[in-house]
Amino acid sequence: MPSFSTGARRRWAAPVVGLASTVLATVALAATPLTAAADTTVATDGFDRSVGSGWGSAPSGGAWSVTGGSARSVSGSTAVVSGVGANRSFRASLPAVTLGDATVRAAFTVPSGTQVYYSAEARRQASGTAYGSRARIDANRKLHSEVVRVAGGVSTVLASKVLGTVSPGQTVTVELNVTGTSSVAVRSKAYVTGTSAPDWQVRATDTSGSRIASAGAVGVSGYVSAGQAAQTYRTQAFSALSTSGSGTVAPPAPPVVTTPVATPAPSGKHGAATIGTTAYPVPSNAVFVSTSGSDAGSGTKTSPVRTVTKALTKASSGQTIVIRGGTYHEYFIVPPGKAVTIQSYPNEAVWFDGSSRVTGFAASGSAWKVDGWNTAFDTSPTYTKGAPDGTAVGWTFLNPAYPMAAHPDQVWIDGAEQKQVGSLSQVRTGTFFVDRGAKRLYLGTNPSGRTVQASTLSQAVSLRAPGTTIRGIGFRRYASSVPQQGVITAYYASQKLENVEVRDSATAGVGIFKPGSSLKNVTIAGSGQIGLQASYADGLVVDNLSLQNSNDQNFNPTPSAGGFKVTTTRGITLKNSELTGTNGNQFWTDQSTYDINVLNNTITNGARWGVVLEISSKAVVAGNVIAGNAHDGLMISNTNNVSVWNNTLVGNGRSGLAIAQDKRRITQLSVSGHDPRRAQPDLSMPWTTTNVTVGNNIFTGGPASKSTIYLVEAWDRALNAEQMATYSNGNVFSQPAVGTPKLATVWGNAGAYSTNFVTFSDYVAATGRDRNSYHHLGSSPVGSNYQPVSAISSRNTTVGQPLPSDVAAKLGRAAGTRYLGAWR
Repeated sequence: MPSFSTGARRRWAAPVVGLASTVLATVALAATPLTAAADTTVATDGFDRSVGSGWGSAPSGGAWSVTGGSARSVSGSTAVVSGVGANRSFRASLPAVTLGDATVRAAFTVPSGTQVYYSAEARRQASGTAYGSRARIDANRKLHSEVVRVAGGVSTVLASKVLGTVSPGQTVTVELNVTGTSSVAVRSKAYVTGTSAPDWQVRATDTSGSRIASAGAVGVSGYVSAGQAAQTYRTQAFSALSTSGSGTVAPPAPPVVTTPVATPAPSGKHGAATIGTTAYPVPSNAVFVSTSGSDAGSGTKTSPVRTVTKALTKASSGQTIVIRGGTYHEYFIVPPGKAVTIQSYPNEAVWFDGSSRVTGFAASGSAWKVDGWNTAFDTSPTYTKGAPDGTAVGWTFLNPAYPMAAHPDQVWIDGAEQKQVGSLSQVRTGTFFVDRGAKRLYLGTNPSGRTVQASTLSQAVSLRAPGTTIRGIGFRRYASSVPQQGVITAYYASQKLENVEVRDSATAGVGIFKPGSSLKNVTIAGSGQIGLQASYADGLVVDNLSLQNSNDQNFNPTPSAGGFKVTTTRGITLKNSELTGTNGNQFWTDQSTYDINVLNNTITNGARWGVVLEISSKAVVAGNVIAGNAHDGLMISNTNNVSVWNNTLVGNGRSGLAIAQDKRRITQLSVSGHDPRRAQPDLSMPWTTTNVTVGNNIFTGGPASKSTIYLVEAWDRALNAEQMATYSNGNVFSQPAVGTPKLATVWGNAGAYSTNFVTFSDYVAATGRDRNSYHHLGSSPVGSNYQPVSAISSRNTTVGQPLPSDVAAKLGRAAGTRYLGAWR
């Protein structure tokens, strides 16, 4: 899966190239390092408004004072000063803001001319004296980052650095940091907006009698050199931060008390019944397996066999194999023609354990070893056995920081899992090392008087008889390799898992690769690479799954690690389930998956996206709580015909909902991800994000500076947001205060930059969408159990829109119901 942009800012043009390292020290002042301080934002403006004359007022920071040029206005998320002539300048400031130690940041569009200047300014006095971080574009279009002091209309360059070439229309961010009084330290940087911000490029210390020691206003300015044509200056973003706790802004913003949304541990309400508590009926002709049995037995209750493999030779298709309580160490294949039911005996705990007890350790230096360790697992890092990892950037299975992830060896001491290391010299307490050449197992923890178990089997079950059911059984500690794709695998159709628990798989937990299967009341926990994966699994239904802590071996999330990934499947339902703690995407459809239902789930605390629908088609995402995930709660990418209704998307790191489009299209047959079973190009699945309907959801944005509540944006600028999200109303947009996160919405424009709306009201006025939605300011919109607070629930019938009949049928609700957020 390609890396997603946060999308909370415009996607700028190509980055600066050819950065140079030359420093032009025009004034010999010593550079002084600064100590970082906590920053408090006191002014911010994204210019998401329309002003015919002047710049109006910033959302925080008060009214702008603008002079210079022939005209001044704001539109299209841009503040404009036009007609700045040769040897002339413009200045814009926020007089209500007074800061001493400060960081000021501004983004501007590179003008068409050369020998032009643009500055972010701080400590501006009534006389016009100020410090500035100045971006200068010379006659060769080289960008210079300069520290300047302006006094009496004259700019003194304190320090300067030549960077690289920029082009008209690119957007450049300039930043200025000023601190101190008797000795004023000034730092500056300039870089193409959207690229990674560099460290401070230019530093100077001003101890002269002309230094500016007093606090002052903040703002921006521009200048056109003599002999140049008149220029138009465009500013896209501005912020000012106090770096010392000093400074004022009038009028002060009222304090806002927020209640963070907690992300609880697994609720225990989902997944398999506790192993040993199920009580399935026992047919009279059942074949019995027992730890006390013998494979020479007849398979009756009084003469059970010892292994499931033997029981399968005695059972006929349609019969039931009943397993008595105990722990079994076995891998078995259900062969074609043996469509049996395999179940636990009523109220008896049955576990299949892929580990064996290991004894005979002897001290060896600072470690303990056992000789004769002949267990060796496949360590291939990809789905092709024996093949090396890929080399494409962002497309390797292994994270270099976790080189042992694909080694399936596993060791436990008194039930505590140990960490595998790659050499004897790395062995420490809590770790182990397998020396394959010497056939030794080394431990870093003294095993004396303790129980040591190590995985000696790689897989548990291969389901090859369509119509097979496994129920009431647990599987743990199997050392599956990446190419095996699961401890339990189904490469044949119509398999059923019910009240099954799979724990501590070295890589994958369960893999379903043919149509017609189902998982009901299943727990998959602690899978090393991916918990559940499915491909060509048409009609798969997953009901009441508990998926916990997947990818705990830290594989790269792309191309294929995380919670539950579905590819090239037509018809997939995930409902009434709980997914939590995934190191990667929690639920992810990809590669031409069609007809997706994500219903009434709780998806929390993942390290990336909560739900991703990518190059897919036709989906209903409804009734879900998607909260506390590091990236967007729900990402819809290159996927059409999606209904997003009655979800609670809160506390995620970026957007609550992101609707996006990249350059991939179904007509690009060389691009991976097509369904080979379909005639190509399959125009029923165009890989374009269109016809998304959004209603009755509760949204919040993330804490990051580039976060937004709701994003609708085609990154290739091929679609308008109106084509992508065709309906959006009856939602709750919640934020602790205006400007937190900075943007309420990002709204895409075909062939142009997206419009960034700081305020919800500006978004509604400009787009006409969400006219009946509710903007909730202040405390959290939900309580600790994700139930809407009274301020939200009291608006169910006035804000909420009638639930569409097709969505209602999937949720089991009455059509036309008006309710906000997910039912809990």
